Amino acid sequence: MAKKLVMANDADARVAEQAQAQPMWLMPADVNEPLSERLVQAGSRWAGIASFVVALGAVGLWLLG
Repeated sequence: MAKKLVMANDADARVAEQAQAQPMWLMPADVNEPLSERLVQAGSRWAGIASFVVALGAVGLWLLG
């Protein structure tokens, strides 16, 4: 039990050290990701927005028609 507590305390200390080393609250979450990953995420986001707009338009036409 004591070993688990020591390991948890060490993990908490490591997280605190990392937070101090890089102030992540100053940067968006995806700044540290590679460019290709950010492009894939942006493309996926825009595809989702476009499909939502198309679906909304289809429902609007269905309601009008």
